[in-house]
Amino acid sequence: MPARPGVSDQAFSRRALLGAGMGLAGALALPGCATAKGRRLGISTTKEGYQNFFEASGQADTPYAVNYAILPFDLSLQAISSGELDAGSNFTDIPLTIWGGSLKDCRIIALIRSDAQARLLGLVARGGLAARSPADLKGRRVGYLRCSNYHYYLLQLLEQQGLKWNDIVPVSLARDTLPAAFASGQLDFWVTQGIETILAQRHYGGRLIAQAQGDYAGNGVVIANRAALDNADTARDLGDYLLRFRNVIDWMESHDDPWADILSKATGIDRAYYLEWRHLKKNRTRLVPIDNKAIADQQTAADLFRRFGVTSMRFDAEQLWDRRFGTLLS
Repeated sequence: MPARPGVSDQAFSRRALLGAGMGLAGALALPGCATAKGRRLGISTTKEGYQNFFEASGQADTPYAVNYAILPFDLSLQAISSGELDAGSNFTDIPLTIWGGSLKDCRIIALIRSDAQARLLGLVARGGLAARSPADLKGRRVGYLRCSNYHYYLLQLLEQQGLKWNDIVPVSLARDTLPAAFASGQLDFWVTQGIETILAQRHYGGRLIAQAQGDYAGNGVVIANRAALDNADTARDLGDYLLRFRNVIDWMESHDDPWADILSKATGIDRAYYLEWRHLKKNRTRLVPIDNKAIADQQTAADLFRRFGVTSMRFDAEQLWDRRFGTLLS
């Protein structure tokens, strides 16, 4: 990806974090929040994940060690399902409609609720393209991240316009390669989310022509290994971690400048763009107990994937959620 002002050449890169051939053991060699004799939680996250904010928000002094593994989505799921990690905070519920059905040992234990406006899930057209609305998707090259919130939003747009999947030229790329493809003109449209929606316009010359509306565009979730949940000691520590995690999110939502500074340092993206994102948000992100709406929303997303033939498997959202921390988080 060509270097551009405000974005380092390491931004968006996941592969650079793991390195060629680095296994899970290498990824786990990160400092934990604290040390404690005989007690440890293994948590998957991303480079720009919530673990960056525990110390700043005063939540790092845990009575157990926390080891963070910076891993991409699929490896995180495998590590949690196999029990190599206890839990993960780098997930949204929509991809789990595709991946979660085959992972019998993972459960969603808490909900990070944010609406569509907070996510900045949008459709950006490249500069110079005579496009005014999603109706102009027909026949165009559209970049997206498969089996994700991006994919879900793209299917929503197509359904709203009465278009079918083969009416567009879908280009499924990894998240870290989408910006370069868009900047080089290989894509006509880019389905974006969060800071990418800002960057697509400010650095890559795009125009935002549609943005997800309403109270659901995917929710963040915390997932955990089922055996870890059934272990009384580990479950206790997970409960404590969730309470601290909730405090971390509350701190992030009320400390714009340090939040932007920490993310800018982690990602190499100019803090001004994070502040712009924050100022566009209308509603706070919150960690809350699981409720019926969250499960129904995930099922709705799964049904949309089925209608477009992304998957043929039946998905029962209820089976993936575990409400045992509901009282604690209330």
